[in-house]
Amino acid sequence: MIPFFTDLTLLALCVVGITALMGSISQFIAVKLFGGKKVFHFVDKSKSFQENWSPVKRR
Repeated sequence: MIPFFTDLTLLALCVVGITALMGSISQFIAVKLFGGKKVFHFVDKSKSFQENWSPVKRR
Protein backbone atom coordinates (compact mmCIF):
# COMPACT_ATOMS: atom_id res chain seq x y z
CA MET A 1 0.00 0.00 0.00
CA ILE A 2 2.90 2.36 0.73
CA PRO A 3 4.37 2.00 -2.79
CA PHE A 4 0.98 2.99 -4.24
CA PHE A 5 0.89 6.25 -2.28
CA THR A 6 4.54 6.92 -3.12
CA ASP A 7 3.81 6.50 -6.83
CA LEU A 8 0.67 8.63 -6.56
CA THR A 9 2.60 11.41 -4.81
CA LEU A 10 5.39 11.36 -7.39
CA LEU A 11 2.86 11.44 -10.23
CA ALA A 12 1.03 14.37 -8.64
CA LEU A 13 4.29 16.30 -8.19
CA CYS A 14 5.28 15.67 -11.80
CA VAL A 15 1.90 16.76 -13.15
CA VAL A 16 1.90 19.94 -11.05
CA GLY A 17 5.52 20.71 -11.96
CA ILE A 18 5.01 20.21 -15.69
CA THR A 19 1.83 22.29 -15.60
CA ALA A 20 3.61 25.13 -13.81
CA LEU A 21 6.54 25.14 -16.23
CA MET A 22 4.39 24.85 -19.35
CA GLY A 23 3.19 28.46 -19.10
CA SER A 24 6.69 29.87 -18.76
CA ILE A 25 8.07 27.76 -21.58
CA SER A 26 5.23 28.62 -23.96
CA GLN A 27 5.54 32.35 -23.18
CA PHE A 28 9.30 32.25 -23.84
CA ILE A 29 8.77 30.49 -27.18
CA ALA A 30 5.98 32.88 -28.19
CA VAL A 31 8.06 35.96 -27.42
CA LYS A 32 11.07 34.62 -29.31
CA LEU A 33 9.07 33.50 -32.35
CA PHE A 34 6.36 36.15 -32.61
CA GLY A 35 7.85 39.07 -30.69
CA GLY A 36 9.64 40.62 -33.63
CA LYS A 37 11.60 43.82 -33.21
CA LYS A 38 9.16 45.42 -30.79
CA VAL A 39 9.55 42.97 -27.93
CA PHE A 40 10.74 45.62 -25.45
CA HIS A 41 8.92 48.59 -27.00
CA PHE A 42 6.70 49.33 -23.98
CA VAL A 43 9.43 48.56 -21.46
CA ASP A 44 11.84 50.97 -23.16
CA LYS A 45 9.17 53.66 -23.43
CA SER A 46 8.33 53.38 -19.75
CA LYS A 47 12.03 53.55 -18.80
CA SER A 48 12.48 56.67 -20.91
CA PHE A 49 9.63 58.38 -19.03
CA GLN A 50 10.98 57.36 -15.64
CA GLU A 51 14.53 58.58 -16.26
CA ASN A 52 13.50 62.21 -15.78
CA TRP A 53 11.53 61.65 -12.59
CA SER A 54 12.95 63.00 -9.37
CA PRO A 55 13.32 60.47 -6.57
CA VAL A 56 10.82 60.49 -3.71
CA LYS A 57 12.41 61.47 -0.43
CA ARG A 58 11.26 59.58 2.60
CA ARG A 59 10.99 61.12 6.02
